[in-house]
Amino acid sequence: MSNEILVKLIDDSQHFLELASKANQMSVANMEAFVNFQMNASVSRVKSYMDLTENAIKLNDMTSYRAFLDKYGETIAELRRQFNMDTKTLADMIEQFKSEFDKWVQDGQLPPLERTSLETHSVDPPKPL
Repeated sequence: MSNEILVKLIDDSQHFLELASKANQMSVANMEAFVNFQMNASVSRVKSYMDLTENAIKLNDMTSYRAFLDKYGETIAELRRQFNMDTKTLADMIEQFKSEFDKWVQDGQLPPLERTSLETHSVDPPKPL
């Protein structure tokens, strides 16, 4: 009987480790996608700000200053639009990960809770001294 319990515990722990490994793989893949997305978005924003800085250096009269202010307003509006799109994309990524994880759980990847043979046997309470 104790051998059966030990074998069951080993099998259960192996199954648990496989499930934990799969969950970790899904989480790492998701995190990589988030990081790559954020890095690409950051590079795009930095380039926009660097272009503005380079244009600010070239200011030498009121005409160039007016053109710079127009370009500045356009750049800020574009960055705001990109930020809103990025926010929606991140929300979509989160929703996709959640639905993939929920599907994985619902498809029966997690074992049903079973009563072990230890739980089915009653144990007498200790006797008072």
